[in-house]
Amino acid sequence: MTFNLRNTMIVATAFAAAMYSTTNANAEGYHVQKQARTHAIAYNDVLNVRAWPAASSRIKFGVNNNRKVYVQRCIIKSGTDWCKIRRGGRTGWVNGRYIIKGGETFARPHYTAYGWH
Repeated sequence: MTFNLRNTMIVATAFAAAMYSTTNANAEGYHVQKQARTHAIAYNDVLNVRAWPAASSRIKFGVNNNRKVYVQRCIIKSGTDWCKIRRGGRTGWVNGRYIIKGGETFARPHYTAYGWH
């Protein structure tokens, strides 16, 4: 094997290992355990709280704008921050951009194949 090909193989293997570990970390998510409020929801709409972290998931219940929720944890799935919330004894998943704490949403910037989002 030539020197350049060997170096390319080493770099490719290291990159694949780094991407695998990043994917696992994103799947596990990050613990939040904080009170927050719903945010940026139209006055005649609700934030859909879903059974699992996906836009196609079954809707369990809705929460109006500017309502307190307890954020248990968040994960990054398909480029979107999904947060598991609790309100009134019920739990479910919401898009992190619609919950806010201290002026910032729970949608964290993260790197994808298309750059930072």
